Amino acid sequence: QIWRPVTATFFFPVGPGTGFLYLVNLYFLYQYSSRLETGAFDGRPADYMFMLLFNWICIVITGLAMDMQLLMIPLIMSVLYVWAQLNRDMIVSFWFGTRFKACYLPWVILGFNYIIGGSYV
Repeated sequence: QIWRPVTATFFFPVGPGTGFLYLVNLYFLYQYSSRLETGAFDGRPADYMFMLLFNWICIVITGLAMDMQLLMIPLIMSVLYVWAQLNRDMIVSFWFGTRFKACYLPWVILGFNYIIGGSYV
């Protein structure tokens, strides 16, 4: 059943308690993915696609080993982590004016996902 890793990556159970989390994660995916495309991977779309494919393969293997059924948030976190590591010393703002270095952003988002969705994956 080769389609299962693909559907596990693009499926997110949207309901009354998870709809906001889904929208926020889509925002993070769009924001940091476009920053990567226009920044570090500017003019190299094949390299960016290879990075996404490599991250996806690693996440699928980890998901199989850890019996994870949903892989969308780990893929978003991997894109965010790559951006944060390439911009380590940049100061970013999170909600309500919280400011910190970009290298801490994945951990803040992970905590945010846990608080809002009740799960870290």
